[in-house]
Amino acid sequence: MAEGMNKAGSGEIEYFYSIRSSYTYLGAQRLYELARKYGRRVTHRPALLSIVVPAAGGVPFENRSKAWWRMQERDMERWGDYLGISIIPDPVHHYGTMELPSGLVAAAQDVVQSGGQGDVDRLSFEILAALWRDDTDIADPAVTDPLCAACGFDAEELRGLALGEAAQARVKANSREMVERGYIGAPTYVVDGEAFYGQDRLMFVERALQAAS
Repeated sequence: MAEGMNKAGSGEIEYFYSIRSSYTYLGAQRLYELARKYGRRVTHRPALLSIVVPAAGGVPFENRSKAWWRMQERDMERWGDYLGISIIPDPVHHYGTMELPSGLVAAAQDVVQSGGQGDVDRLSFEILAALWRDDTDIADPAVTDPLCAACGFDAEELRGLALGEAAQARVKANSREMVERGYIGAPTYVVDGEAFYGQDRLMFVERALQAAS
């Protein structure tokens, strides 16, 4: 068993998501708990649902009905209550540009993978929480710079990397890869090649991790 745990622990959980996704926020901490429990690392793959959703045959969010949004917002409230997570179902800053917040996660992932300092798991969660818990503008460096610093990154340097060509290209590449792999939305978790869509499938993610261990 110990040998199997070590083998499983050398792997990753690929984490495809939009940095503005409410359900990504609701599932984030549980994902990290599972990764720690089973000795996996989380590989962050921030993406753009504006590319992924239409390619999967979905209706773009801005074209969805008021009835759909009412049900979605009530569902967020239910999940927040069930999980004990504070969430604002319709934050003022829900919509905004993606370049800075998505780029920050992509750049932070690159920094960590290159041996640099910083906690990309925490940074990703704090950006999500800044929107869905605190209703602040995550496209504003005045909001994100302190979060980057608190998570162990050089805020100014990371912001420059985030808005640079490499990080922006990576976000778009992640989006195209989601389409190519047939993934339909956020969050999508991938364990040893098997994809699980939605924070309400985290119990299946755990079953996969258990089987691999």
